[in-house]
Amino acid sequence: MRTTVKLLGTGLLLLTVTACAANTGAGAPAASGTGPGTSVTGPPTPSSSPSVPPTVTPSAGPPPSQTVGRPTQGIAPGDDVVAETQVDARGLPEGYPRSLFRSIDGRTLTLQAEEGGCRRISARVGDQTAQQVVVLVTVTSAPKGQMCPDYIKEIRIPLPLSESLGTRTIVLRQG
Repeated sequence: MRTTVKLLGTGLLLLTVTACAANTGAGAPAASGTGPGTSVTGPPTPSSSPSVPPTVTPSAGPPPSQTVGRPTQGIAPGDDVVAETQVDARGLPEGYPRSLFRSIDGRTLTLQAEEGGCRRISARVGDQTAQQVVVLVTVTSAPKGQMCPDYIKEIRIPLPLSESLGTRTIVLRQG
């Protein structure tokens, strides 16, 4: 008797799930590549016959280099990554941020770093000469034993320069 009840319950559950999936379209395969910016061509196919894959062609739009806006992560279009050969980070301890990029005009450096929990990062421009720019980076952490929230966020610290960076070396120091 128990086996019969289990079989009936399982069958009823399967029937219910199948009926719900049919009503919501959850069991139907998703159409890939359709939406704004694409067009689908090809013969419509009923679900009972063998399917012919549709041809997806992108519609005309502006090239990626002409899109408006700035990304929320990574380097913004038009900003230039500072070459590793132009950065002297020997004075920084392990774990300090070293990722720098400059604005189009070269008058602003940006230090890109990850901060979170009780770890805070700050930076400022120190001495500027014709040969180098000193950037002082400070990383503060919570006292031992203090509880901190568990998150990480990407931050950007703008560092304005008195003149364009040009070929000057950037010296990163703890400070």
